[in-house]
Amino acid sequence: MVSGMEWLRRLAAAAVVTVLLAGAASAQQPATPPQSYVVYFDFGSSKLSALARPVIAEAAAAIRRGQQGKSLSHVKVIGYSDTAGTDESADRISRQRADAVRAELVREGIGGDFVTTEGRGKRELAVPTKDHVRNPRNRRVRIMLYRPGD
Repeated sequence: MVSGMEWLRRLAAAAVVTVLLAGAASAQQPATPPQSYVVYFDFGSSKLSALARPVIAEAAAAIRRGQQGKSLSHVKVIGYSDTAGTDESADRISRQRADAVRAELVREGIGGDFVTTEGRGKRELAVPTKDHVRNPRNRRVRIMLYRPGD
């Protein structure tokens, strides 16, 4: 049987370990995720819609503010696709979508060297679906604004 004093000592030790673990976890995670903007695409297309352009313009304005305030380190434009088609075609269209958004950001006055692109194809679906499913929420590009240290 554990005495009252021993029980308190064990409880205090457990509390210290919990605080240390919580501190380590928060030190590894940024306080807030990077700011992001999402643009959606029609099936099989990398053409920017009339709805996409204002979103990109808003992202460009935020990028300019971040650059002026030196609170932005870089921008990543990540393209995705739905699960329709082959892995190769999904990778290709996701890269084309990312490139189209990057080109629009450059047209909006953002330096091309500040923006990187990548295509993730069918990986990281916004809406999990089976293969060969057309889902408009998966056909997207995320514009990610990273702060120094992110």
